[in-house]
Amino acid sequence: MKSGPTIQDIAAAAGVSKSTVSLVLQESPRIKAETADKVREAARALGYVYNRGAAILRGRRSTTIGMVINDLTNPFFVELLVAIERVLAQAGYTTLMAHTAESLETQTRVLRSMREQNVAGLIMSPALGTPDALAAEIQSWGIPLVLVMRPMGPDVDTIGVDNSYGFALATEHLIGQGHTRIAFAGNRKGYAVANQRRQGYLSAMAEHSLPVEDDWIIDVPLTPEGGRNAVRAIFDMKPRPTAVVCYNDQVAIGVLHELDRMGKRAGKALAVVGCDNVVAAEHTNPPLTTLFAGADKLGTIASETLLARLSESSEDEKPPVQYFAVPELVVRESSIGAGASRAGAA
Repeated sequence: MKSGPTIQDIAAAAGVSKSTVSLVLQESPRIKAETADKVREAARALGYVYNRGAAILRGRRSTTIGMVINDLTNPFFVELLVAIERVLAQAGYTTLMAHTAESLETQTRVLRSMREQNVAGLIMSPALGTPDALAAEIQSWGIPLVLVMRPMGPDVDTIGVDNSYGFALATEHLIGQGHTRIAFAGNRKGYAVANQRRQGYLSAMAEHSLPVEDDWIIDVPLTPEGGRNAVRAIFDMKPRPTAVVCYNDQVAIGVLHELDRMGKRAGKALAVVGCDNVVAAEHTNPPLTTLFAGADKLGTIASETLLARLSESSEDEKPPVQYFAVPELVVRESSIGAGASRAGAA
């Protein structure tokens, strides 16, 4: 909880950037006198007290970047992390990585520690349930922040994927294969990315005037075990869906494993589409159809965005970057070849 006004508050009151406020408080000669006076007046009006000793410590140039990742059990985030680390290392930065395992408590503790260690910047994929206000709070610390995969509003640099488009594309593919009863596995209530992916699925179904039963939208953990649970739920439905769009490849791989355990094959008993195109996707049995946006590309763009923030001055500060990659569908056996079984699915 904040104990008093922040640099962010002063910037808003004075109508300038956070970088400008920081430079004024440090008595930098780079800021025009008129602007400096406006910032100081805003600070006085808000009752802001500048801690010069702490600022001197913070002013020491750091070459460490903090990376906070929500789920390293998901191979996609490992691939993303490798790309981020590679680009930052080439620029002379070392990385301090933390895994939150979707825990808000762990995330709070990790961010506090990284702030204390004076990281030069942060790249973060927020834990489930993170309030959007956290992005502004981190920015008020004077630490550049880039979010990956999980947006938290338009006022912070964000690198992600056009989820709605991608899941509409995946659903259209299944409709094109002749499926009319299609489930969505991996719905997470109150979670922005899940909402976007579900909306893409629903929009494609509506475009073809296909009904969606409430129980076809299946809320399961975003893990292989969640995929196994989804398959069991689907085969209990009467009549059951003949295809399923999965939140990610982790869920989809769980679906494939459970189908195999049941003596059934994806693409015949149930058409399956995943998302992320992790390395294992083309080696599953059968190979998995999945959405691809490129973890390496996204990690590279996230790193370059942060490096640009670290090199810019208050006078040339750019608007927030909002980059959302348009995914492609990689079609493999898991979503095709089910024609013989569709009519008899029940």
